[in-house]
Amino acid sequence: MIHLLSPRLALFSVLALATGLAFAQNPSAITMPGNELAKPALLKGPLHTVAEPVKVDEHFGRFVIESKFGKFSVIGEKMLEVRVSELQAIEELQKVQQDSAFTDALTKTAKGVGKFAESVVTEPGKTVENIGKGIGTVFGRVGYLAHSGSNYVSDQASDLVGAGPKDQPKAKPVRAEEPEPPSFIGDPLGYNMARREWAKKLQIDPYTSNPVLRPLLDKAATATFAGNFGVTLTLGVVLIPVQYAYQLDDTVRQSVWNIPAIDLEKANEAKLIALGVPERTVRDLFRNKWFTPTLQTALVVRLEEFGKMPGLTSVVATAAVTKGEARARFLLESLAMLATYHKKEARFSKIKMSNLVPAGVGKDGAIVAAVAVDYGTWTKDAASFAQRQELAGKKKTLLVAGKVSPEARQAIEKAGWSVKQGLRV
Repeated sequence: MIHLLSPRLALFSVLALATGLAFAQNPSAITMPGNELAKPALLKGPLHTVAEPVKVDEHFGRFVIESKFGKFSVIGEKMLEVRVSELQAIEELQKVQQDSAFTDALTKTAKGVGKFAESVVTEPGKTVENIGKGIGTVFGRVGYLAHSGSNYVSDQASDLVGAGPKDQPKAKPVRAEEPEPPSFIGDPLGYNMARREWAKKLQIDPYTSNPVLRPLLDKAATATFAGNFGVTLTLGVVLIPVQYAYQLDDTVRQSVWNIPAIDLEKANEAKLIALGVPERTVRDLFRNKWFTPTLQTALVVRLEEFGKMPGLTSVVATAAVTKGEARARFLLESLAMLATYHKKEARFSKIKMSNLVPAGVGKDGAIVAAVAVDYGTWTKDAASFAQRQELAGKKKTLLVAGKVSPEARQAIEKAGWSVKQGLRV
């Protein structure tokens, strides 16, 4: 009987009765053909194959990329794009680092530079990346991060007296299930410049989290800035990877390749403040290592597409407490879908966040929410999301990057939403 259940379980039971549908008993057990979740080009190439079938984990595909550089187990088509796009760069850098001129240059660096990261040994059967148990439900609460930086003491003091940003998300901490990325601010003697030059030549993200590529890029940058090894002496033409061809526009690419991280942060800060985001909220974003200079810049570009409007602060505040690269990219892609709708379908008057899900509000009160999931299933969290008070309205539209199950679509529509799927950018 419902009155014997906890309030939370009672709510879920009522939602199930209201929709006439049961929740997925074990959504983590769902498996699907890879081509139902990702573009065919991402599933097989000269350097990799994706294991079939693909497990669906909390609305995302868990893709196991099998390559001669090891196995990468990643969550979501977006992270699949990123890792597949980096395989050619790994191959090229391994070739470069076998060259005698490179090893000679690297030997010269030992005197004044110290030891940098070693290259990862190629072990085809070894799992070199595995994002824990997943990213958790994107419909759940975001966590918070420990702060650092020169302004932290004063910011902490303002929080204690209640002067912090009013729309800063407050939540219990969550686990990222991913190794925390390093800090990229600063440029010791031009080392980061060399790193960016290599990244530009390879058409990759200089701030990549790839556990195989990053140490190779570190070593290449070391040989160049301390050993005088020229970037242009080795590489031939490298094809534009999937990540940069489809995900990040030319503004982001050129910015991260050509502008030092510290200058890029200053430029992003000025743009966010111009959009009406409080300085404190901006500082909180920059303290979040998960938003690397690349993802930070991509966020700013996304927000500029909306122009200055109410609610942008809530987006930045949410990004500031978002843990994990997969979750950060979920937010960015969801915003991209929302921005496209804003430009091509109907203009928004404000933006609001429902936990990690962004939503636009029209002048007539219509709600448009965007979720960059691969395959949405009808779970307790999805049911709770469909009934959230902050998303109440006479007209509600849900934009979905991938697909939703027939059961989920039926339940969502019964909750008053119209669903548009297959909108991945």
